[in-house]
Amino acid sequence: MNQDDQKPNFDVTRRDFLQWLGIGAGGTVIGLSMGCRYLQPAPGETNPLSRAVSREWEKIYRDQYRYDRSFDWVCSPNDTHACRIRSYVRNGIVVRSGATYDIQDYADLYGNHATANWNPRQCAKGYTFHRVLYGPYRLRHPIMRKGWKDWADAGFPEMTPETKARYKFDARGDDEFVQVSWEEASQKIARALVSISTRYSGEEGKKKLLAQGYQPEMVEAMGGAGTRCVKMRGGMGLLGVLGKYGIYRLNNSLAFLDEKIRNVDHEKALAGRTWSNYTWHGDQAPGHPWVHGLQASDCDFNDLRYSKLIIMDGKNLVENKLTDSHWFIECMERGGKVVVIAPEYGPPSTKADYWIPIRPATDAALWLGITKLMMDQKKYDEDFVKRFTDFPLLVRTDNLKRLRASEIFANYRSGL
Repeated sequence: MNQDDQKPNFDVTRRDFLQWLGIGAGGTVIGLSMGCRYLQPAPGETNPLSRAVSREWEKIYRDQYRYDRSFDWVCSPNDTHACRIRSYVRNGIVVRSGATYDIQDYADLYGNHATANWNPRQCAKGYTFHRVLYGPYRLRHPIMRKGWKDWADAGFPEMTPETKARYKFDARGDDEFVQVSWEEASQKIARALVSISTRYSGEEGKKKLLAQGYQPEMVEAMGGAGTRCVKMRGGMGLLGVLGKYGIYRLNNSLAFLDEKIRNVDHEKALAGRTWSNYTWHGDQAPGHPWVHGLQASDCDFNDLRYSKLIIMDGKNLVENKLTDSHWFIECMERGGKVVVIAPEYGPPSTKADYWIPIRPATDAALWLGITKLMMDQKKYDEDFVKRFTDFPLLVRTDNLKRLRASEIFANYRSGL
């Protein structure tokens, strides 16, 4: 079979085409006339539209957003957005939440107003937060690790290898939690603070700490107070002043405990150590204050809209900054470039113009190299670095104190 044999034969004359066209038009007219006959309204009671029809079911849709009252609150689920949210209450239960869209009305004591571009201030966590409050898995009572509870009931014996194994301090993941009352939880916490502070106070406590391998400089800085062994981290203040700073007040009140244990005057009593997110928790970048002089408050997210280059390193603006993610998206819409430095190809990497997949824990080495290049090529603002950052500061290796300019330059005087 050749190629011409495969082609269908469509030889149609003009007369045949017009005949077919007439037949089709006639069929259409016949079909329309028959259809119109069947579309005549039904007479009398057979017409369902001639009698009353129950439409009560429509209230379900009309009333689904009905509410009795509303109230505004600040949402802070383990992030620093602190969005103002409006919740709507029906029958005493929060049924939904929504943004207030009024951030442009916010102002500080000096009259500075925020921009409306911050709206909307809410994310999926805030929209569904009321489900956490009413959820069946919400924890409504204190729980305590069984091994720790048994250790407390035994009088807090010293932590020998045998003791650690007995109370599962070396296998906490294999332990279970037990429910306790609020009174029992408070009593055991208080007894633990007393036991720790007493055990490591004075010369005997100093010997125990040195035997455990603590550096002599750390032990000496305690001043003989066992309360200095207690380290508390109250969280970021931006998450809620009352809820987060309360732990610092508790830690400071341990000075009363030290006064009783060592029998010292209140002016010589020492409280516990308060450690921040940078010194202990490590939740924020420890190098942030070195570079900017502030703790993650160096810029306003509103500035991201006009940035030409955004580098994400240790920051996930897609998943961990849900409310503020629109800022860098607007930067992309304006033609800005996005660079993501991360070992994994995560959600931010999918939005990046450049993805730099470094090995884990090599961020510092990468940025130290970049810093050296910037210094060698003089690509930095010298006045800003000297006035607002910790870059010029050095630490001596002999006494671990900051190196003073007067120790290097004779007759040095500060210009400030």
